Amino acid sequence: MNWIIPFTTAEHPRLDQVGGKGLALITMSREGLAVPPGFVLSVAFFEPWMAALRSTPAWDCVQTCPAEELGAAARELQALSRGMTFDAHQRQELIAALQNLQASSGAALFAVRSSSPEEDLEGASFAGGYETSLGVTAAGLEAAVLHSFASSFDERVFLYKKEHGFSISQPRIAVVVQQQVDAECAGVAFSLNPLNNCFDEAVINANHGLGESVVSGDADPDVFVVDKVRRQIVEMRVGSKQIVITLNQNGGTTRTTSGQPQAASITSEQALDLTAMLEKVEAYYRKPVDIEWAIAQGKLYLLQARPITTYLPLPEEMITPPGAPKRLYANSTLIEQGLQEPLSVLGTDFLGWVLNKVGGPVAEGAVGLDGVTFTAGGGYYMNISYGQMMGMKNASLAPGSFGDPRVLAILDSIDMPQYLKGELPPRLKAMRRGMALKVLPMIQGVLAAYLWPEKILLSYQAALPEELRRFDRVPTQGVSLQEQARQLTDLLKFFYSDYGIPMILVAQLAQQRIKGLFKAEAAGVQDHLINLGVALPGNKTTEMGEWIYTLALSDDIRRQVTTEGFLADLEAKRLSPEFMQLWDRFMAEFGHRSPGEIDVATPRTREQPARLFEQLKSMSQAAQSNTHFFFEEARAKREAAYQALLAIAQKKGRRQARAFQKYYQTWIMFGGYRETPKHYVIKVIDLFRQRALSLGQRFTAAGRLDRAEQIFDLTIADIDRATADPSVDLRALAEQRSALIQKIRKSRLVARIIDSRGKIFFPPPPPVDDGSMIGVPISPGVVRGRVKVMRHATEKKLLPGEILVARATDPGWTPLFINARGIILEIGGALQHGAVVAREYGIPCVSGLEDATSRLIDGQLVEVDGSNGVVRLLENEMDQL
Repeated sequence: MNWIIPFTTAEHPRLDQVGGKGLALITMSREGLAVPPGFVLSVAFFEPWMAALRSTPAWDCVQTCPAEELGAAARELQALSRGMTFDAHQRQELIAALQNLQASSGAALFAVRSSSPEEDLEGASFAGGYETSLGVTAAGLEAAVLHSFASSFDERVFLYKKEHGFSISQPRIAVVVQQQVDAECAGVAFSLNPLNNCFDEAVINANHGLGESVVSGDADPDVFVVDKVRRQIVEMRVGSKQIVITLNQNGGTTRTTSGQPQAASITSEQALDLTAMLEKVEAYYRKPVDIEWAIAQGKLYLLQARPITTYLPLPEEMITPPGAPKRLYANSTLIEQGLQEPLSVLGTDFLGWVLNKVGGPVAEGAVGLDGVTFTAGGGYYMNISYGQMMGMKNASLAPGSFGDPRVLAILDSIDMPQYLKGELPPRLKAMRRGMALKVLPMIQGVLAAYLWPEKILLSYQAALPEELRRFDRVPTQGVSLQEQARQLTDLLKFFYSDYGIPMILVAQLAQQRIKGLFKAEAAGVQDHLINLGVALPGNKTTEMGEWIYTLALSDDIRRQVTTEGFLADLEAKRLSPEFMQLWDRFMAEFGHRSPGEIDVATPRTREQPARLFEQLKSMSQAAQSNTHFFFEEARAKREAAYQALLAIAQKKGRRQARAFQKYYQTWIMFGGYRETPKHYVIKVIDLFRQRALSLGQRFTAAGRLDRAEQIFDLTIADIDRATADPSVDLRALAEQRSALIQKIRKSRLVARIIDSRGKIFFPPPPPVDDGSMIGVPISPGVVRGRVKVMRHATEKKLLPGEILVARATDPGWTPLFINARGIILEIGGALQHGAVVAREYGIPCVSGLEDATSRLIDGQLVEVDGSNGVVRLLENEMDQL
């Protein structure tokens, strides 16, 4: 192929030839957008230089040196790259391309930008990682090209690649040479709102002059938020625009202070024109994009386009068309389970079967996209819109969210009527009509548990052994995976609708009655009421913790020094008989439990004895310096709380005391069983996992998968179809099915409540006190840490977990972001370099805090609320985080 490719080429160059930026400009030119003319020096153009560098000791050092030596090695390699010179063929090609560009456009000045094949991709932006030169003259073109080339060996580029899983052994770069636009105003724009993920809102950052002041974060820009559906500007904020960068007609640029800080840099009409351009680019790529743009002599130009890397994608089935009635969803995977990472494909699929049983007869049949509960995109959700349209109110959320004040605060702040339009699906209409009949058995069960708690508990305990034996009788061979999913989830009826839901609801009722008895003393007895819930009998989670604690205190664990030694002794059964018996009993009862256990793809404790040993060893070492027995103390604390509350009740009278004793006995009998149903859900998930892994091993042995764990990237239907049809391409299916979940995993954004147009809702900002600073929310999340104020990137070390405070950041600050727990900036908009990297790394960030570098001091404890743009000073709170 040609070494140099003009934007007007009739060919279709590949990404690995011209890089992300170059390919976008060629494509957008072909689509008829107003792209300033130019050409791309392809990857092949620089291959002679790359070959020379690969033969140097500095190259080998960068590939093999430890992280702490990478900076010095990269600087040595970069110094060598700056010494490269154009050979005759390179210079001849460049001169010819430049003459053609000048002849066709009359260009006298040029913008020279990097265009790496790894840059500006959907999964990674490399924001500001490579160098750009503006206002380049023809005489200075070679130096500018060399400058961009050398930037591919910068330490920050290598660090970014390592952080995002790119190889550093094959750096490649192309360079874009483009007519320089003498912009009256310029900036960046997103086709969705990066602060709340809303697909229907475009966000524009603008300043007078060239857009470099916006991209680099040197100026607080004007901000326009545009409703793309209604074609209206819904928010406008005029920034202080401290710095303006303009083009020097003799070459280069000039930095000045803004002469019109109060004047908006673009008009409302121009903002709408920009939005229209954004929509054209987005429609072509079929995904959210951000662009760099400029306006010169009243004409709008597209300077750059790339996919957005930091948004949270929604499964297609959860999205409603623009302008159609929207739906509101609760992410129960996060609310109930506390899981920010998405589940596997198979885990999501099987969870739908589980949910169909755990809600009892009321929910059975209501799981699916046309129901109140559904699974999609690595999680399970509640359709709040459908739930409220059925009159369920907060019942449209999972029970675990009832007590979450953040969720309730979000719901209270939402304009709900906009999410209650349209019709209920036919299935839910039919379900609503028959709900009374479905609820009746549950009401009867709850009433029986309330009136005769001892009898119901004894009945449950008597029936439990036979129910547990049913787990062992589920066939593992000779049935389809779908049939096994049905048989396994049928086992959950006993633990939910038959006993679990009635016992849990009665326990919650008893708890509420107890709180009601002490309503007048609420503030004074709060700790006692909380302590009534610790170390409850029948709690499987507490029981598991006691077993682990007992194992940790054993002499066998204390004597072990290394994980390898323990595993060898365990395998050879050289540990004491008492310990071996305890270990085996623990594994039989709790070996199926693990962090992230609701996903069938998650390895179980039984499969990872090394991890359990390390946990036990850590607990053992801590216990040696602590003579207290945690669980005995917890039970004593509960009993003390009971006695204290009983004394208060007795002072109120015999009736109050008897009522408290009755409710407490019910609470003691049933309160601990809130964890029991989930224990057996996880057992069912583990049994399903074992069957899936056996199938994965069979497919791997047949050469249809690369490893058994790839089975978790497939659906139940995929696996059954592949079992019957050997021609099914399982590798291709696994890649296709898991693509969305991989995007969600990389997005770094999480949402408790989200609507069908991607909008994430955050809790309303709390009241601001004198110890708070209000800025602009940039990257969501709340963290605490010690402040490190830095005037320049090399001033001092930023330690892991510290809060970086700076006036602004440019690409040179990128290595510091890896250690930063949070970021506070004085200036810079939501689309400048620091903001983009903060969101991509998932670091909470607030900007627009004037004088932050002088108001905050090193070591100060602060809380950074990137969701609401608030920084709170915590210097009077405990020093420990």
